[in-house]
Amino acid sequence: MTLPKLWTSNFLLSCFASFLMVFAFYLIGSVMPFYIVEQFKTDDSETGLILASYITAALAIRPFSGYLADTFPRKKMLIASLVIFTLLFVGYMQSKTLFFLIVFRVLHGFAWSLSTTASSTLTIDIIPSERRGEGVGYFGLTSTLAMSIGPMLGLFLYDHYPVEINFYSAIFFSVLALILTLFINAPEREATESEPISLDRFILIKAIPIGINLLGIAICYGALFAFAALYGKSLHIENTGMFFMFMALGMTFSRLFAGKLIDKGYIHQLMSYSLILLTLSLLIFGFAQNLYMFFGSAFFIGISYGVLSPTFQNLFINMAKPSKRGTANSTFFTFYDLGIGLGMVIAGKVANLVNYSSVFIIGSVLCVLTLLFYIFVSKTIYNKNKVI
Repeated sequence: MTLPKLWTSNFLLSCFASFLMVFAFYLIGSVMPFYIVEQFKTDDSETGLILASYITAALAIRPFSGYLADTFPRKKMLIASLVIFTLLFVGYMQSKTLFFLIVFRVLHGFAWSLSTTASSTLTIDIIPSERRGEGVGYFGLTSTLAMSIGPMLGLFLYDHYPVEINFYSAIFFSVLALILTLFINAPEREATESEPISLDRFILIKAIPIGINLLGIAICYGALFAFAALYGKSLHIENTGMFFMFMALGMTFSRLFAGKLIDKGYIHQLMSYSLILLTLSLLIFGFAQNLYMFFGSAFFIGISYGVLSPTFQNLFINMAKPSKRGTANSTFFTFYDLGIGLGMVIAGKVANLVNYSSVFIIGSVLCVLTLLFYIFVSKTIYNKNKVI
C-alpha cells in the first residue's frame, strides 16, 4: 500500500510560516530576562512573573481560540492573528515603563494563542490521516527548532547590537510568515452539524488527565527557557546561548524516528522512554560542573522534548472528532502554555530562594511524578477514549 504524499507545497508553506512565526516570538523572548533586569532592576522572582505575563493572556483566550478555529475559516483566522502579532512588536519598542511592557506582553499573548491554534489546526487538515503522527512530528519540529534557534540568535544580537535590532528582526520574520500564509491553499472542510454550546466546545474534557501530564514537562521547559542561560553564566560558561542550539540538534535527531513510530502504534513506549530520558538529562544538567555536562545534557533534553511534544499532540488529536480538532489543539496548547508560565514563575522563586541548580534537580523529580501518573492513570484513559 502506497502512503499518500506528505511533503506537498501546502504542508511546506505551513511549516515554514510556523517556523518564522515562532522564531520571531522567541527571538524576543530570550533577551527579555536580561533586558528586564538591566532596564528595570528587577530580581529573579519579579522577572519570572513578568516573563509569564503573556501566558496569562494566552490562557484566557486559548479555549476560545479552539472554538473559533472550529467555527470560522482557519486560514483567515491565522492571517488576522498574524497581522496583530506582527504589529505588537512595535509596541515593545515604544514601552518606556515596565507597565507598558507588561501591557504589550499580555496583548502578544492573545495574538500568540490565536495564531498558534489556527496554524496547527490548519496544518492537521493538510496532513493525510495515514501520516498524521509523522506530519505532526515534522510540523512540531518547526516550532521546537524555532524555540531553540530563536533564543540563540536573540542572545547573540542582544550581546552585539542595540536591543532595537531584536525587535526589527522579529518584525521582519513575522512579515515573512504572513506572506507565506497567504499562499497556502486551505483544504475544504467537511460540513458538520452545528452543536450546542457546551464546555466541551472550548476544552477537550476527556483529555484533561493527558493535560496534567503535559503540564509536568511544560513546567520544566518554562524553567529552562527562562533560566538556562542565566544558570550557564553562573557556572562561568561562555556562549550560554549555545544551550538552545544543542537542544535544537537533539530535537532534530529525534524527529527522524519519533513520528513514524507514533504512526506504527508505539505511542505509549515513546512517552515512557522519553520521560525517563528527560528525568536523567535534567538531573545531570542540575549537577553540571563544566561545559560538557552543560551542553551534553542540553542535547538529550532536546531529544526528550523532540519526542514528547508530537506524542502529546497526537494523544489530544486522537481523542477528538475531526470537527473538534481546533478544540483538541487549543487544549494541548492551554496546558503547554500554563506549564511554561508556571515554570517561569516557580523557577524564579526557587532560584531566588536557593540557586539555579536546584531548579533543574526539582524538575527531574517532577518528571518522575509525571511518568508515574501517565502509566497508572492517563494511559488507561487514553486507550478508553481515543477516537482514531
